[in-house]
Amino acid sequence: MPGKINNRRNVRVFCNVPARVEGPRGPIRGTCRNLSVGGLFFLGGVLPVGKTADFTIELPQGKVQAQGEVRYHYEYPNEGQGMGVKFVRITQEHLEWVTRWVETHEPVPS
Repeated sequence: MPGKINNRRNVRVFCNVPARVEGPRGPIRGTCRNLSVGGLFFLGGVLPVGKTADFTIELPQGKVQAQGEVRYHYEYPNEGQGMGVKFVRITQEHLEWVTRWVETHEPVPS
């Protein structure tokens, strides 16, 4: 993201798996564009910054469910709008699935 200072604590990796967020008017289907142990980038719609919502990410080992807080919005020119999300609640089992995914996939360039 041009002009944005990268102060991330966790490595982000490419993901591109189906994802869903529970919005105020029902589920919003999209894609988990990238993933880290601290959060994800959800491509496919946005909720207000600061909003906390339930997210589902469809990894091969199963559906990761987590609660996340929307931290920012960003629009990719050829892919559309999305939101950066910080995990605020995730089970240990699902965090282990995310950790395995991160350890075995290509990092997103800084």
